[in-house]
Amino acid sequence: MMTIPAWLAVAAVALAYAGFAALSLAMDRHHADVFGRGKAPSARARQWLRAGGTIALALSLTACVARQGWNIGPILWCGAMTLVALLLSGLLLPYAPRWALRVAVISAPVGLLSLVLAR
Repeated sequence: MMTIPAWLAVAAVALAYAGFAALSLAMDRHHADVFGRGKAPSARARQWLRAGGTIALALSLTACVARQGWNIGPILWCGAMTLVALLLSGLLLPYAPRWALRVAVISAPVGLLSLVLAR
């Protein structure tokens, strides 16, 4: 069985990925890469994606601070965001954009479940 800090680390990375994926899908170019050229998100979808991405990143920060406190937590959060940004923008979006969406759909519930299991 994983310990509470391990669940919080999983939550931080999974939620950071879900947040970055949502924010990238709110952009015309990345949305077209995933769903096909010529398709852009509607104004309402763009707002929901931006709000969801912001909330997911805030929850990721919360998990990092809960794991390490305010002294090291934000540094851990920057590390988690760097790891996720490299994975998303350096590997998945350019080479496998549909997989980026699939991983995001899985990472959001995994991150939320990890937060629940850490309590």
